[in-house]
Amino acid sequence: MRPLNKDKIVDLANSYAKAWTSHDGTAVAGHFAPDGGISVNGGAVAKGTEAIAGITRKLFETFADLHMMCDDIRISGHNAVVTWTFYGHHAENAKFAKISGWEEWTLTEDLKIAQSRRWFDPEDYTEQCGVDAAQIH
Repeated sequence: MRPLNKDKIVDLANSYAKAWTSHDGTAVAGHFAPDGGISVNGGAVAKGTEAIAGITRKLFETFADLHMMCDDIRISGHNAVVTWTFYGHHAENAKFAKISGWEEWTLTEDLKIAQSRRWFDPEDYTEQCGVDAAQIH
């Protein structure tokens, strides 16, 4: 495997955060390989771009004003850890939430996400939103 360009990985992470903020599930899923997958807090893997777009839509329904920022990135070969923060108002009760977490990425040669393991603190989510975090994955 050839080394990946670190600047392009940083660009990918920023573009990914921008796609989340645009509320475009297809754009988010477009950052993944066609058979790529994402899991949230160790849960089941959503595999394929349609399933990934479906997960994003659920979060957009929960936070209609969701904004996501890429906070930091660590890169090693074809792997990256991207820390992020999203914020917005919960649709069920209008409570403002600011949730931080990270994703562990395995990347393909053409800079698509082959696998993402997404993590955040569900207790923090429940405390801020007043509802169980299980509803968003």
